[in-house]
Amino acid sequence: MKIKKVLAVYRLPIFSNNAVEADRLILEESTRMTVELSRDPLRVDFVEEPELEDVTQSYDLVLTMAQSQSALKILGDRRDLFPAVWNSSEAIRSCYRRKMAETLRDADVGFAPFSVVQSKADVGSFWRTGSSFWLKRSDFHAISDDDVTLAETPEEARVKMAGFVNKGVGEVLAQPHVNGDIWKFYGVEGGEFFRAIRVRRLLEKDVPLNAALLQRRARRAAELLGLQVWGGDVVVDAKGGLHMIDLNDWPSFRICRPEASRAIGKLAAAFLDGSVSPSSGAGARHVSRSI
Repeated sequence: MKIKKVLAVYRLPIFSNNAVEADRLILEESTRMTVELSRDPLRVDFVEEPELEDVTQSYDLVLTMAQSQSALKILGDRRDLFPAVWNSSEAIRSCYRRKMAETLRDADVGFAPFSVVQSKADVGSFWRTGSSFWLKRSDFHAISDDDVTLAETPEEARVKMAGFVNKGVGEVLAQPHVNGDIWKFYGVEGGEFFRAIRVRRLLEKDVPLNAALLQRRARRAAELLGLQVWGGDVVVDAKGGLHMIDLNDWPSFRICRPEASRAIGKLAAAFLDGSVSPSSGAGARHVSRSI
């Protein structure tokens, strides 16, 4: 019997933004669950992102949290070694903030309005009286806390825009602040696993979450971006309206790691056992039995 092989790629600490240990744990636990739930024996290798260039053998599945351009290029170019990669390099790049926002803007998933603004532009190009704005680097995820920052006055916005210029960030997304409770949501392709958890209660009254609507929108958004493993943020306003503000590839799942790792492992094991097969790119679709 041929032993199938899984490669797990850790995320470089610079890309983890205060979640280094949590990022490593979700990858390790997801891989452990893949082995536990697979019908057949598996071989699993773990590598750091820089070690990918030394890999010369092929793998049946790559579970990756890599973010560096060099790692994404290797995983995307070497289809002979890495025929199935979750999440794919293309999907990871589709989550860079501007590309993600532009993809989801017209997708009927409730993505919050935004403007793309040059960091050196005058604040008056987007500021509206009576509003406050979230300023977010457009070229990547947040890799430091000040990559996503709230400006409540034009003067504060000018200072924070100058900070982006000083960091070499050429443009930002400016999103009007939406008053409401902040929820995090998490999912895995296949629909069996979805969790939404309120992380900040800011409204005076308790406003229930329309979880079914959020799940439909989140799954649709993840499909558009090509993700198998994903998480994001949504604001629930006083009337129950949903305003999606972010969607990321493979978060740390700190709030629900045991459930998430099992769901990821279950999907990966089903893929390796032949119960799901690759769709276009590196996705997966069900072909014989529910997982």
